[in-house]
Amino acid sequence: MRKVLHVGPCNTPGGMATVMHTLAEFPPEGWEAELLASHAPGGLWAKWRAYRRARRELKRRCSDPALRPDVVHVHTAADWSWRRKARLIRIARGEKVPCIVHLHSGNMLNWLNQRNISGLKNYFFMKRFVNKYDIFLVSLSQIWSKKFEPLLGKSHYISNPVHPRYHQNPDVSRISGKILMVGRNNPVKGHSFAIDVIRRARKINSEIHLVLTGIDEHPEGWVTTLGWIPIDELANQYQTTQILLMPSSFEGQPLAAIEALSCGASVIVSNSVSSLPATVHSVPFDPGLWVDKIVELVSSNSKTKKIDDLSAFEVEEVQKHWGSVYSSICGNIH
Repeated sequence: MRKVLHVGPCNTPGGMATVMHTLAEFPPEGWEAELLASHAPGGLWAKWRAYRRARRELKRRCSDPALRPDVVHVHTAADWSWRRKARLIRIARGEKVPCIVHLHSGNMLNWLNQRNISGLKNYFFMKRFVNKYDIFLVSLSQIWSKKFEPLLGKSHYISNPVHPRYHQNPDVSRISGKILMVGRNNPVKGHSFAIDVIRRARKINSEIHLVLTGIDEHPEGWVTTLGWIPIDELANQYQTTQILLMPSSFEGQPLAAIEALSCGASVIVSNSVSSLPATVHSVPFDPGLWVDKIVELVSSNSKTKKIDDLSAFEVEEVQKHWGSVYSSICGNIH
């Protein structure tokens, strides 16, 4: 049986880790999958040690015929995430192991167009690297693929997979007025914006309240903070909420939005977020517009709603696409 090795932040809570674990749990037919952590939560020293361990382990596996993967599937965001992964890719390609670079970050496009110390834009160096090491690029959607191709060359796209645990449960009731926000406590996720719009929405409907992950405490009584919650509990949060909010400054293809849709919740995202089903409500960064949409959906969305067509995100569909990619590059890359 052929083997794919997923390399990336599989031990760091977040959407990329979730995708990695789902792909490893459900590899394509005829393949087995393993995970290699290249990142760790914590400070710079923890991150550096994780990278060094990954480097040693990747070299060991790629040079040992008994452990050697048929494909190294590298999951990356922008900037330093990519710089670290590039060093790991050199190791794998030095041992003639084909590599896929899976572009996850919604900020990748901005970073590619930034100039580095040489005065040249980052895409110049990344494209040169991709061509030199014969890398197979995969993005998250057709939209992203079209944006990356002028900068990096040909890019395929495969949607993020949604784990089967995320589904509508007829035995679970939605909590009226419950608004959920899922994400790490980072300014790009927009926690402060979400709190502000819910505060305004409560002046119209006092039943509205906010449940936040990624934050451990907040003084307002109508804000419930959960910190970072286990995956099993997250499904219940989606199933009991009316609306998921995602006022992010940028996202690749936010897994939380697709998971929430799979559980029957409505989803509101900022107009900076793309690559989602058309039924997602995209709203500009205007608090008044967000308040109007929240109040509207709370009043009309108290019952279980029909789930959108999310077949592109189903594990079976994603498995099929990755199986084709893995088999293709094993035959074409040397």
